[in-house]
Amino acid sequence: MISAKYEWHELALNQTAASEILTKELGVAPLVAEILCARGYDTIDKARAFLEPSITSFHDPYALFDMQKAVDRIQTAIVNGEKITIYGDYDADGLTSTAIMYETLTQLGANVVYYIPDRFKDGYGPNKDVYERLITEEQTELIVTVDNGVSGFEALEFAKQKGIDVIVTDHHELPPKLPEAYAIIHPRHPAGNYPFGELSGAGVAFKVATALLDEIPQDLLDLATIGTVSDLVSLTGENRALVKFGLLALENTLRPGLLALYELAGIEQQSITADTIGFLIGPRLNAIGRMQHAQSGVELLTTLDDELAEKLAKEAQQLNVERQKLVEEITAQAESQIAKQPETLVNVVAGEGWHEGVLGIVASRLVEKTGRPTLVLNIGANNIAKGSGRSVADFHLFKALDGHRDLLTSFGGHHMACGLSLRADNLDQLRAVLVEEANNQGLDVTKKAPLAIIGQLSATKIDLQLYESLEKLAPFGVDNELPLFEITDFHALGGKAIGKQQEHLRLELQADLSEQKLTALDFGLGSEIPAVLNSLATLKFVAALDKNEWRGQTSVQLMIKDLTTATTNNVPQIQLGRAKKLTTEMFENESTYGFFNPQLAQKIKAHLPAKAQVVIFDGHLEPLQGEELILVDLPQNLAQLEFVLQRVDFKKITAIFYTKKTDFAVPARATFAQVYKTIFKLGKLELPKDLNQVAQGLQMSVAELTLVLKVFFEAGFVTIDNGVLTGVAGAKAHRLEDTKSYQVSDQQKKMADALLYSTDDSLQQWLLGHFS
Repeated sequence: MISAKYEWHELALNQTAASEILTKELGVAPLVAEILCARGYDTIDKARAFLEPSITSFHDPYALFDMQKAVDRIQTAIVNGEKITIYGDYDADGLTSTAIMYETLTQLGANVVYYIPDRFKDGYGPNKDVYERLITEEQTELIVTVDNGVSGFEALEFAKQKGIDVIVTDHHELPPKLPEAYAIIHPRHPAGNYPFGELSGAGVAFKVATALLDEIPQDLLDLATIGTVSDLVSLTGENRALVKFGLLALENTLRPGLLALYELAGIEQQSITADTIGFLIGPRLNAIGRMQHAQSGVELLTTLDDELAEKLAKEAQQLNVERQKLVEEITAQAESQIAKQPETLVNVVAGEGWHEGVLGIVASRLVEKTGRPTLVLNIGANNIAKGSGRSVADFHLFKALDGHRDLLTSFGGHHMACGLSLRADNLDQLRAVLVEEANNQGLDVTKKAPLAIIGQLSATKIDLQLYESLEKLAPFGVDNELPLFEITDFHALGGKAIGKQQEHLRLELQADLSEQKLTALDFGLGSEIPAVLNSLATLKFVAALDKNEWRGQTSVQLMIKDLTTATTNNVPQIQLGRAKKLTTEMFENESTYGFFNPQLAQKIKAHLPAKAQVVIFDGHLEPLQGEELILVDLPQNLAQLEFVLQRVDFKKITAIFYTKKTDFAVPARATFAQVYKTIFKLGKLELPKDLNQVAQGLQMSVAELTLVLKVFFEAGFVTIDNGVLTGVAGAKAHRLEDTKSYQVSDQQKKMADALLYSTDDSLQQWLLGHFS
């Protein structure tokens, strides 16, 4: 048995007057309209603004507190030729923020350089020693921070003492007291009133660029979008507009560095989504700062030299490969530590020689595996433990640590993540205060994290049209989650492990009462794959719809987010009573009688005992249980019977499988050819008058001839006009096997082979195989 990792919470969807109006006025699918209403976009204006962002979605940059003051100071520095240093950060948001500010100031003719702090030597945010060097040795006259600064008290105080102005542009969690700076531009500034507080560092830099250039800089949208998506900020409001336009900019970018990354990462430039950034572009940019000094990351984004861009992109690619290997190694060591520690509300693990650049990723992995907030730190030679923390929704990590800064030598972060350093001697005390804070915040680690799902979705309704309808809600991300559904009305045909390490699961599914087949993928399921494959009959899962393009064919596939299975121990007794004729003795028991043919059910119902139950298998069967289930007649195909067997729990199943039909053969190709020649020889057939005569002449049954003619009609080989059938000369080639009538006939033949013409042993094994 495999338990779900999350608690599935269904969104309350309802077809309301509001959703009906959205469907009518905006032309969206009813399901999309219901999702929009449930997410608060319940008027035409709100929904249109969400679905179709425009230039009006961008707020006035001067609505940001201190923007005018900052712009005036930067313009003065440009006019006076003052040396401006942009002080950035080493993650994807910080690198793109730096690139945005650098290109903007360069365009305005500024004397500007940039500095990316070394993650390993300088740490996150303003560093006093670096500021001292920038001011005293490199003659910096104005510092502009991007994606950092609001927690840089010591460095900013030093700059002030030296008479150097610092303009802070940041978006991180605000401390109770702000540092003294010439200007602080922050979307949630306590003295400001900016209408959207969820900008990324790149988003804030983009607003400064907009103010300085006096227009929305379209050539910087690509960079701002990478930073916004990579930093996992809310993809609503202004961010949604920025990313919506920015994805188009990324599809048309001419930046040599990005184009080189596209090629190395296998990115199709005309198909870039938020996931492309989150899983392919962002990790490669982040890898630069995780593995080495990230100064080259800004150069990669801003260079116009194709050869240099290719060289830097290859370096980023290789660093990302090394990063992945380190994550696996350190995660394994950290898991071993946790297993040996007493179980606590918060994981704190530390080791020597752990690469500091990947500790945040390791912490995220451990949170996912343990369900607990986790801090992962490297103990350096100077006895300083330095690392990263990641949290869960119910534990505010920044608040938990903010009151214990006396234990820390450096600290910054927000609700869900932090970076910190402290003396290794204080690790035990840190663990103790975090457990105390977890208790104070009421953290319950036994509670599964919630997973918001739209609701149940029948596999029979899944197609490309539905996928494309849902894509109108994209780009997806924080606060605009990818729609997830609990998939119903399917049965699993099989599955297998895939991937280099066999760590991913690929399932083949079939929609109930349908020939539609679907592929479902679960990445990173790992050691649980065998248990899932052994319990496919009880599989339940939540997934998102995705598009798969392979060899020119486009199809919809399912990306599994969470799954659960139950162990099936109740294998029924199977009794075979296959019959060509029904007798009253077959209906004497007070059992449950199942029918695939509703007309037959009505005829038999009068002959059943009073306490007997009748069930008609019409495709909407609720779970059914009891002592004995008698399967009276044949299904239309095997999928129909499999659908029933997966929803019943009886101690005994009796299979009668009655049918009046005696011929389930599919005509041979020679038969099709013979009929085709006859049609053109006769010139025309009057239906149904000529069927008997033609069938006799061809020595075949009327039913067989009728099937062949149906197949020809569906293939476009014949036409029927007012009951007159004629052949189509020069008809386009068409596979007979692709016609609906041929497929139905073929399904019935396979069903008859399995249920009527098989040996008793074979049928027993087939039936039992659907309960084990």
